[in-house]
Amino acid sequence: MGDDRRGGKGLAWGIAAAVLVAIGGVWMLRWVPPPPAQSPVPPPAGAPPSHPAVMRARASPAAAPTAAPSMPSHATPFTPFSFVSPAATVSTQVRLVEEGDDADFRETFIPAIRDKVTPEAIAACRKRLAQVRVQPDWEMAEDAVENGERVERVSMWGKSMTGFHEQNGRWLADALWCVPTGLP
Repeated sequence: MGDDRRGGKGLAWGIAAAVLVAIGGVWMLRWVPPPPAQSPVPPPAGAPPSHPAVMRARASPAAAPTAAPSMPSHATPFTPFSFVSPAATVSTQVRLVEEGDDADFRETFIPAIRDKVTPEAIAACRKRLAQVRVQPDWEMAEDAVENGERVERVSMWGKSMTGFHEQNGRWLADALWCVPTGLP
């Protein structure tokens, strides 16, 4: 009989633990914050009327831009041309290079370095991205504020850091990160 009581107590503790785990899981699911809403992205300067960003702007009413999250949300699906976070900008840059959209690719950088985004540099980026997949180290990214702008610095290829500056609700790169070492 002594063995039956121990088995009953163990079973009761097991059930109690399972109930507590279930309650905790339901509580955690209930309190998960919703993903941040994506703000409308203005089309790049000089975008043709058929550009996806122009089409979206026509289809949706104007809204005030919202602040982008300080860290990229890798679970949030990004539109093909999005600048709501540094990760979205990198995805947009890769897509623009792959599609051969040099003018819009140039607009994904801060104005101070756009003159360095030459056709030769873009060709070098295109070649490198065709050979090696970019793997930004978002876990080691560094957040800062420079000249009143939020900046997130991330290692793109495991070496130097590229800064992404939030300007007018868009995250723009401060370096031509896709050019092989030794080029501008």
